[in-house]
Amino acid sequence: MKIAVCDDEIILYEELYTLLNEYSTLKKEPILTTYFKTGYDLLSSTEKFDIIFMDYQMDDIDGLETSKHLRLKNSDVTIIFLTAFPKIVFQSFEVNTFRFLLKPIKKEDLFKSIDDYLDSVRTDDFLILNTNDGSWKVRLSEIIYVESKDKHTIIRTVDNQLECCRYMQEIEKMLPKDRFTRSHRSCIVSFLHIRNHDNKTIYFDNNERASISRRYLTDFKKAFQEYIVRYNTKD
Repeated sequence: MKIAVCDDEIILYEELYTLLNEYSTLKKEPILTTYFKTGYDLLSSTEKFDIIFMDYQMDDIDGLETSKHLRLKNSDVTIIFLTAFPKIVFQSFEVNTFRFLLKPIKKEDLFKSIDDYLDSVRTDDFLILNTNDGSWKVRLSEIIYVESKDKHTIIRTVDNQLECCRYMQEIEKMLPKDRFTRSHRSCIVSFLHIRNHDNKTIYFDNNERASISRRYLTDFKKAFQEYIVRYNTKD
């Protein structure tokens, strides 16, 4: 597992490095850690990482702005914010952060965040979809939205767009309600890929958009907020 730490405090990096080595030994999980002192250093790197531990408050360019630029390069990388300000949780979802850890970093919180990441990678649920091009195995975490089109359904994923001969209502029954919800009578969205939203539009991390109808607005906002709280307060 390749991990990057982007933080302008070398002392915090050294503490984190020690904990990551301890986790690696305890879990028998090889970890290669790379340190970046600034967001600009990280953005100039061509390396690909599984997890990036991102300091929220840095000089020159902060963690949120750095993460926005990263999403343009790599929408899949897992970002975990390091912060002394717990109220940034809602801002952090603008860049689809996986988790945020409060400073000073507690070992049990750090280990739990890595455990959760590995669990999400290893046990991700999937759908089997039949299309005119054959059968596709699609991970739920890769689905950005589902859209109705006549008697067909469009499944927009991170890397593809699939059209299957099933009604959207059938697909909806296969999707977990704590991770997906309707934003419109003809659209189901994944919370995981929402970068931001207002009262009319959802902005995804692949720069596409979806509409929110007045009928579904209240339920959508409630479900998304519950997702944010639940995802960042797991035991």
